[in-house]
Amino acid sequence: MDQKMRLLIVISSFIVVSKCCEQIRSPICQTGVGYNLTIFPNLAGHLFQGGAIVGLQNIRALIDQKCSPNIREFLCRVYIPECYQGKPVLPSWEMCQEAYEGCHQLMSSLGQSWSFSLNCSKFEQSTIDSIKTKSKDNTEFWFGTGVNKLCNAPHATIACKRNIHKGHMDSIVARFNGNLDTSQVDRLMQINYTYSAEHITSCFNPYSMPGGSFQVDPLSPAVHHPWEVRNTPTITWTANPSQYYTLVLVDAGMGGNAYAVFINILGNDFARHEAVVDYRAPMNPTEVDNPYVFLLYEQTGRISATGSLIQNLTSNTIAALHANSHFRGPKAISWVRIKQDPYSITYLGSRSVVNNCPSLVSEALHHHPASFIPSNTILDMSVDVTYTPSSISFISCCKTYVYNEKSFSINPIGNSTVKTAHVRSSAIPSVSLSKRDWYPEAIQFADNELYTLMMVDPDAGSSPYLHWLVLNIPKGNVNDGVSVREYKGPAPPSGVHTYYFLLYKQTAKINPSVIGNYTTSCSRCGFKISNFQC
Repeated sequence: MDQKMRLLIVISSFIVVSKCCEQIRSPICQTGVGYNLTIFPNLAGHLFQGGAIVGLQNIRALIDQKCSPNIREFLCRVYIPECYQGKPVLPSWEMCQEAYEGCHQLMSSLGQSWSFSLNCSKFEQSTIDSIKTKSKDNTEFWFGTGVNKLCNAPHATIACKRNIHKGHMDSIVARFNGNLDTSQVDRLMQINYTYSAEHITSCFNPYSMPGGSFQVDPLSPAVHHPWEVRNTPTITWTANPSQYYTLVLVDAGMGGNAYAVFINILGNDFARHEAVVDYRAPMNPTEVDNPYVFLLYEQTGRISATGSLIQNLTSNTIAALHANSHFRGPKAISWVRIKQDPYSITYLGSRSVVNNCPSLVSEALHHHPASFIPSNTILDMSVDVTYTPSSISFISCCKTYVYNEKSFSINPIGNSTVKTAHVRSSAIPSVSLSKRDWYPEAIQFADNELYTLMMVDPDAGSSPYLHWLVLNIPKGNVNDGVSVREYKGPAPPSGVHTYYFLLYKQTAKINPSVIGNYTTSCSRCGFKISNFQC
């Protein structure tokens, strides 16, 4: 008996020390989970993959009925856990919460309970630790190790002009000048956004904005948009019912501004907060995803919403929280990644904050490429073309046509068409130029900046036809440029032609006489756009 006991002990020890990655054999988890190696034991107590496969098969109905979008990945990570560098990767608390909310009732109807192995509290501390680690990681966000590539590129993102720590490679924690200490973080926040579907107009173009909902997951690389976060979210956390809390939302990447400051939240009754700064949607005006950070603090008692403290919370939020003994924490931290969308571009453009319409035009151009425009083109300027034709009447094919006076702007993003009479030669358009930049920089031009504006019809036979050419445009004022070819209104003989207004930045002043080198004898025919670009 002693020999058998010693043998069993040896075998048990062997099981413990021989953990290593192995290929997934469960058909359920071989696709749709994002990994192909597993390791045991698992969270359900199985020592080997065979037992885990049987256990997973017993609750396969949850996956088959798709009670939650992430139910397959969640159950696989519990039963057939991902192996990374010889260690299991646990599901996140957020993933568990979403799976539980969608599936626990179905599980009950099947005569089973949401077992201990699936209890979301098991993943809470692991998720907290991961969030704290990621908040200190300087490789995660645009202002980290990638900042030099973003800001030194020929077409640098305009986010670089709002980089508060130029030359640094920062984490979220580092962006707040050492004021943010996450050592007291001991709980998670569940933050949910809901947004409705609507139609909007952005940069003269209609957009159908979607409806939906999502739960904020700071460990996910998912990027959201201002449209999705324009409404105040619902937020809950583990709380003492008699404890007061302060919740703030701050921009970690561009200026550290507060987007919400709520005080005197009793327990986790977030709906009954007092707003020092009312919630406003994170309106990231740039094409890089930027983190907006939620921070939860404990208060030592109820705070009077007056005086210098409130003023400091409004203007210098994080420093004020950490400098005042009324606040302890943060006790929880989370963030949502936001990048620009048509909604934020319109909102900020209408308030003269930033001009980002060129980014939408660039996107449209990439979807409908033109052979004479390089495929990697990123537009840096807006060319706003407005026609204001007077009324006109004429007879064509024994029929009288009347067009009333009107005013309209050209939409470079959509597929709308205009009447030839409205863009006739006598209806010379007005053109305004602005840069893809923060106002007022967007409309400021240096004395030595010169531009060329041309209007061409690439659909005119075998080579483009030149409808308008203005050289040596100074300080963004088209009317002060040299009109080498006067405006000639479009008159396509048949079908629909697309006319391009192209703007080029000159490296030096151009002698108008050289333009003859780029056309044929008719002075407008066969315009060689690609040669002119060189």
